[in-house]
Amino acid sequence: MKEKDGEWLLPSGSWAQTGEAFALAGTARGRCVSAQVCAADIAVLLGATFDDATPRQFYPPEFKYSPLTGKPLGEPSSHGADGWAPPFGNASVNTGGQSEARGLRRTPHPLAMREIKSRSAEADPDDIIELPPPGEYQFFSAPFGASAATLIAFDSLKGTLFGWLPASRSWQPLEGVGHALIDECLLPYHAWRAEIAKCGDAPASVLFVPTQAGLARITPDTASLTYDVEHIGNAPAVGAPVAFDNRIWIPLQAVNGAIRFIGVDPDGALSGDESLVAPDGLAIDVSEIGSPVSYGRVAVWLCKSGQLRIQKRNDGGVTAGFTPWPANVRPCLDFGSPYLTSSGQLWQVCRNTETYCYVWVRVDRPHAEVSEATTLRLCSGMVNFRITSKTRTPPWEEPEHSIDTASNDFVIPLLESSTSDAVIGLRLSSEAGIAKAFESKERVEYTLCFDDSDNEVAFSRAFAAEPWRIRLFIHDATLWAYHSRARRIEGWKLG
Repeated sequence: MKEKDGEWLLPSGSWAQTGEAFALAGTARGRCVSAQVCAADIAVLLGATFDDATPRQFYPPEFKYSPLTGKPLGEPSSHGADGWAPPFGNASVNTGGQSEARGLRRTPHPLAMREIKSRSAEADPDDIIELPPPGEYQFFSAPFGASAATLIAFDSLKGTLFGWLPASRSWQPLEGVGHALIDECLLPYHAWRAEIAKCGDAPASVLFVPTQAGLARITPDTASLTYDVEHIGNAPAVGAPVAFDNRIWIPLQAVNGAIRFIGVDPDGALSGDESLVAPDGLAIDVSEIGSPVSYGRVAVWLCKSGQLRIQKRNDGGVTAGFTPWPANVRPCLDFGSPYLTSSGQLWQVCRNTETYCYVWVRVDRPHAEVSEATTLRLCSGMVNFRITSKTRTPPWEEPEHSIDTASNDFVIPLLESSTSDAVIGLRLSSEAGIAKAFESKERVEYTLCFDDSDNEVAFSRAFAAEPWRIRLFIHDATLWAYHSRARRIEGWKLG
């Protein structure tokens, strides 16, 4: 809508027109554009349309036709429109796809790497991004006060946000409005995850992350390099949030040690509050906890002493519950994700402390069901690896045509696609075995591999300590690999 000459008030913000040129004067949240954000950054961040003139003229993203010639304007790529919530790329809570399991190492992105057959481990990446300031980051890609996808780096230990300015090729800090700060999070690395949600009818997105002050709802405004934050629950999070039953649920711990689950709507309204009552004689120990998974009618947080769960009832309500592990069984919470069978059962790898064998325990229902395994197989969701061979056979069953090898190599699946058969894996070598390899702090050689029905291709090789802490994320039609001790973030184009 044009309110007066020279000023356009649009969903993307307030635009000033000077002659034929347009410039963003204020963001959609009514804030001044940061002096650190140049006009070229604004064009990319907001998904500005453009003409074929030289030099190219940019227009507000709402403009589909040139106000001068009436001709259709060029539009930026829509890659990344589904969003990326770390660590494994679930899309926005309110964009559909609720039949998908959330919390596994699975993403709806197809992971189709461009020119895969010609790639090699020795080749350079297609693109690089410099690291943010020292920290341990997770990465979001979604519209934040814009219609195009913006890349946000978040350090949960410090509660700090940085926005990537694509034209300036720099990271800039986002400051809390009114000196608001995101509280810190003390969850272990393998237990952390986040959710993103669309903000009403606007293109902007909001982040939901766990903190010591409850569930933080964060609204970044990249063009102004600011954010708003609201902490919901007023108690430390003992687990990460997960979308379930059209809400975002998180377990909190009260001063007296009791655990309660709160459910929050995408707009931040508290719409569920369920106290967890431990069975008689049982203590709930959440000092060690894994990443939550939701699927079907249950959301479950696996911890040292058992399974915290939110179960949907037949009447539409939910109930909080706790299921202890079977006798002599302890969960292995840092060996990848639970396994989802083709029939919709969720299983967690554990260790029998009496026999020292690995077992898989069904966790999508509160009735103990245990399957013994002959070997440890690492899982990303519906895919697991027997040494270096990808299989969908349940990890407690041996494949019919398995080939043992004298090699010490094995593959850790980092990310699998739920819409294709592609998996990105980390190939390592260890004479001491898989479990001992996870205990090592030494720098080791690793290879990143792409595996689908037609290809098994290594596309990157490097050295790092604890390479399984690599975080993959997708932004701007590119698969990126981040490790806090690497020199840079490397990227490979997707088809």
